[in-house]
Amino acid sequence: MIEGISEQNWSHLRPTTNPFLGHDFFSALKESQSIGSEAGWVLKILRNANEDAALYYFEKTHSYGEYIFDLQWAEAFNKYGLDYYPKLTSMLPFTPVTTSHFLMETFNQEKATELLIQFEETYKKGNYSSSHFLFLNQNEINLFESQNYLIRESIQYHFFNKSYLNFDHFLKTLKGRKAKQIRGERWHPKLEMTSYTGETLTLEHAERMYQFYISTIQNKNSFDYLNLEFFKIIFRTMKDKILYIEATRNKSPVAGSLFFYDHETIYGRYWGSTEYIENLHFELCYYQGIDFCIKHNLKKFEAGAQGEHKISRGFRPIRTFSAHKIKHPAFSEAIKNFIEIEKEHIAQTIHELSKSLPFKESDLDFRS
Repeated sequence: MIEGISEQNWSHLRPTTNPFLGHDFFSALKESQSIGSEAGWVLKILRNANEDAALYYFEKTHSYGEYIFDLQWAEAFNKYGLDYYPKLTSMLPFTPVTTSHFLMETFNQEKATELLIQFEETYKKGNYSSSHFLFLNQNEINLFESQNYLIRESIQYHFFNKSYLNFDHFLKTLKGRKAKQIRGERWHPKLEMTSYTGETLTLEHAERMYQFYISTIQNKNSFDYLNLEFFKIIFRTMKDKILYIEATRNKSPVAGSLFFYDHETIYGRYWGSTEYIENLHFELCYYQGIDFCIKHNLKKFEAGAQGEHKISRGFRPIRTFSAHKIKHPAFSEAIKNFIEIEKEHIAQTIHELSKSLPFKESDLDFRS
């Protein structure tokens, strides 16, 4: 039971097969206390009168784990003696994935509007500086614009499967020098790469993946949003939605990467290694994901946030969208101007990055 919604009812409301929007993912976050008051992510679910639609969001006391950065906005508030937190944020925690912010079997504009109006009452009455809906679906953008939200753009990098027969077929669509580079980066004669999903996943895999995850956190001096219990839970309850790739040398694990997937998309999430091995990051985080995407006839591979280096490895720059509302009138106007300038910069960045795509001329214009 999550915020009064049983697993069965959640499944009825769920709009897609996105693995992060399921009851099991939210339940794992809650059971492991990766979200909650101490973590600064307090889950709230607003349901309509008929209880056939809902909106999920979080009361937040920080901006970590969001991937749409508003820390400069928070600093500006603080500079003028204003509180930026708490704020309201709707997104999949620690997961920069575009998905619905409404739980309903089929998206219905009227029901979504009703829920958003209800949400606005909570937002207005509460001591919140702002409201944020991150990684919007395309069919949600007009809805948030109609409620006077500012629409912000960001960039991600996605691989699109053009019905490739195999990885070599994909390489043949690249310019010769780029294809040669990738073949070289995949050359690891002393390592064995093994894929695990479904019933082949074990508790030991979860424990090793957690240690790899922690190694990356430590190397980047970052935050460990997730704990060992979370990994143990999802490796038990989400077996058919998880892909774990492990690199071994003489049967001894040296690195691992974790992906989630559904019938259309594979999502790259975490990786780590016990030692530095040249190009192993590219193999475990990108090429293994592309290979799985092609073999299983998935439409695309979302490899996570940031990383212009993904361009030369077959990922295309795409826009993502978020919606923001700021209570303070002067700051709202300033942020509106900032977003407009930022959009121009993003358009130019995508234009320039597209010039570096490694594809041959005949494959440059492919769209998903």
